[in-house]
Amino acid sequence: HFQQPGSGTETAEAQGKGAPGLGLTSLCRVVSGVSQVPLAAESVDVAVFCLALMGTNLQEILEEANRVLKQGGTLMMAEVASRFEDLRAFVNSMAHLGFKSVSKVASTHSMIFFMSKASPPASWS
Repeated sequence: HFQQPGSGTETAEAQGKGAPGLGLTSLCRVVSGVSQVPLAAESVDVAVFCLALMGTNLQEILEEANRVLKQGGTLMMAEVASRFEDLRAFVNSMAHLGFKSVSKVASTHSMIFFMSKASPPASWS
């Protein structure tokens, strides 16, 4: 059971539905605008973005992902392949925002990136 979109956060742990088989003690789904997530800084291990980079405020969205991820946390992004004209430039931009590319999976129509939080964004220095 999860709350309806727009209703905030809900933890599976509170309902006894952690995922011990995955080594997780709790799961939390957050429904919010991606540029102002209602979570504490460095409070999540994994953030999943699915088609989240289609907005116009990409830097703000990715800085917010960096803010909520723990050091070494994983950002997984699933996006339409046609969004990326220059993958090298994208990876370099992500490095400037504090992420290190770990791996990518490409298909004809989509790309999935796994990135690790390496540092705060350069704009925070």
